[in-house]
Amino acid sequence: MGQRALVLVPLTLGLLLAVSCDGAAPTDAFELSGRVTALLEGGDAGDGIANARVVFSSDTRILSETTTDESGRYRMRVLTDVPFGQVRAEAEGFRTKEETVFFDTPQRRVDLQLRRVAGE
Repeated sequence: MGQRALVLVPLTLGLLLAVSCDGAAPTDAFELSGRVTALLEGGDAGDGIANARVVFSSDTRILSETTTDESGRYRMRVLTDVPFGQVRAEAEGFRTKEETVFFDTPQRRVDLQLRRVAGE
């Protein structure tokens, strides 16, 4: 098993997808970090939310996930074959929040503010 060669596979609309000989698309590594906080009535960020689940998903279904620390901070290594996707945070008693992330640098910070579920 020597070096892996890349093969260009034609797709519809004239797009090309680079695929290695073993069928796996090449991946790049990025660092995604940020803070998950409660959204206050005035629109400001409140306290950090501990143990919130944070998930990155690419359009090609690659997933990475972690949980926040006691101050609401998270950090994860994302391996993806496309430099963009969605980051989602969810925690008990809060509405889920999702934002698009584009990796134009090796490290990207995305802070998410979660709104409390009414009555909680």
